[in-house]
Amino acid sequence: MRRSEAFFDAILDDPASNELRSLYAGWLEAEGDPLGDFIRTQCALAEAASDDPNALALEQREQDLLAAHEAEWACELPNHVHWWTFRRGFVHEISASAGAFVASAPRLFRMAPIQVVHLDGVRDCIDSLAASPFLKRIRFLDLSDNMLGNRSLRVLAQSPWLTNLQGLNLSSSLLSDAGLAALVASPYLTNLEELYLCDNRIGRSGIRALTESPLSEQLKVLSLRFNRIDAVTAGLLEDGVAARVSF
Repeated sequence: MRRSEAFFDAILDDPASNELRSLYAGWLEAEGDPLGDFIRTQCALAEAASDDPNALALEQREQDLLAAHEAEWACELPNHVHWWTFRRGFVHEISASAGAFVASAPRLFRMAPIQVVHLDGVRDCIDSLAASPFLKRIRFLDLSDNMLGNRSLRVLAQSPWLTNLQGLNLSSSLLSDAGLAALVASPYLTNLEELYLCDNRIGRSGIRALTESPLSEQLKVLSLRFNRIDAVTAGLLEDGVAARVSF
């Protein structure tokens, strides 16, 4: 195994590590590979404060490197996804159809340390998506604007591969109280910190199920805008997760 492969495999196994990325960047730079410069540039941008005087130069360098090399670095991604975004030197975020994601996940997660996934067409393949072990690689899953309904959410909530998920967007997904009750009863959302449920049909019984569940204690962000939040329901939220909720 070449050292470059060893470095890349280590990053795939530990996507959060900046140290591994820095080590790989150093090796690439010694080999004259511009990807090393790109990794360092994007890592510096990720850590830069909003008023950092060097940020503009870093952004310009980032764009110059992408213009010259993005097609090479994206590899076969255009064959599998709608769009992608680089962060800290590698593809971090993708958008795809759920069917393509399920079929291509083994290849996709060998290409890049993907952490954020946006999916469409989910309802038609919810069973195969919920059964995919590659869900465990994802930190934020966006299923918004899918006509999931309560049945699909019940299937998803019982996926054992959700244990590393930190953020979940289910806005505009035709969810009602029964769907939210199924979600909060899931034993697998043990690391979930952000939950977006805007523009659904959630009312009093769903909110009660949420506020009485362990999930309500671990959430740092809960968005419920454009649901059936009446005065009584708002009171339930104020008694529970008021500091972390928007509705």
